[in-house]
Amino acid sequence: MPVPDNRTDLEMMGYRYDGSGFCRGCGASLQWFVTPNGKKMPMSVQNETEEKETLEVHWSVCPKAKDFRKK
Repeated sequence: MPVPDNRTDLEMMGYRYDGSGFCRGCGASLQWFVTPNGKKMPMSVQNETEEKETLEVHWSVCPKAKDFRKK
C-alpha cells in the first residue's frame, strides 16, 4: 500500500506526527511521523502551497539514503 502524500491522509490512516528536524545525511528539512506499526518515518516536503503540502518518504529522495541502511 502506498504511503499517502499529505499530512491529513497520513493521520487518517493512523500515522502520527512526531516533530520536525533535519536529515543527518543531506541536511534537508524533515517532518517525522510514526507509522501505525510504531516505526519512525521521515518525510520531505516536496511541494508547498497555501492549500496543500505534498510529502514524500525522505529515503526515496535522499542522496545519502544508502549510508543509513542496515547491513
